[in-house]
Amino acid sequence: MKFPWHKYEELPLDRRNTLQVFITNRCNLKCKGCFARHIMGENQQDISLEEYFDVVKIFKEKGGKQINILGGEPLLHPELEKIILLNNSCAFKTTIYTNGYYINKYNEEDFHGAKLRISLYCKTGKTKSFETLPKIKIPFDVCFMVSAKTTVSELLKTAYALESNPFVGCKTFFISSIRELDNERKEFFDDTEICMPVVKYKELVHEFLNRYEGDLGIDISKRGVFESTKTLPDNKCRFANYFIGGKIIQCPYDVVNLNFQEDYSFGKRYCQHNNSCLMSKIKFKKINEKD
Repeated sequence: MKFPWHKYEELPLDRRNTLQVFITNRCNLKCKGCFARHIMGENQQDISLEEYFDVVKIFKEKGGKQINILGGEPLLHPELEKIILLNNSCAFKTTIYTNGYYINKYNEEDFHGAKLRISLYCKTGKTKSFETLPKIKIPFDVCFMVSAKTTVSELLKTAYALESNPFVGCKTFFISSIRELDNERKEFFDDTEICMPVVKYKELVHEFLNRYEGDLGIDISKRGVFESTKTLPDNKCRFANYFIGGKIIQCPYDVVNLNFQEDYSFGKRYCQHNNSCLMSKIKFKKINEKD
């Protein structure tokens, strides 16, 4: 598997202390690959602004830099715009992870200061497909969640469709995987039947990079099989997860097992995979042949 360095330049990344806040347990979908589905099934709550304010205050005291907003489906939260404004007032970087079904209920100004990342499973299909996205020109990234059924053809078709549609404001194509990749020891998850084996994931990504001729920025989830040439590995956790009602889980990979703890910290807990967080990514830019 030869990496096409003649086509791509890797960009360096900043490490940020990141808190993932699950602001609602409500969702319009019931995806088998949802890593938070056990918690989502508890109730249909939305986080209150009072609770969110307390979360932000503590996060800032702990040296936090970025907040990822998740759910459920975060675009269903009735006060999402106020949450974004609060993050902006604290100078936090904000990324909203969404299935995109309700994006047409907002306009670009509502997301000022925040990045939208829409999750897709396919180009054509009933769930999380490109063709089910509302056609509205709001800038966003796409996170294509690879499963055991994903083909390079599906990846390529989706990337080209995103790039060519004038009503879609996608600039970055982020390839990741549905939960943990296939792992015989099942260290984190016990239901990996829809997950692509780790070697297949690496092969799929390499083939996509070799064949893709478009101009979207390409982000790749490392998942333990890709290494950066620009950013040194960090084996101490920079993530934490907060759920409604004060439930805390440090590592995102502990969410499925509901491994709650009393508090969280950054840069202290060693990664369970020793060398590098599986949540980290590598960012690539297409080399302009005219340069």
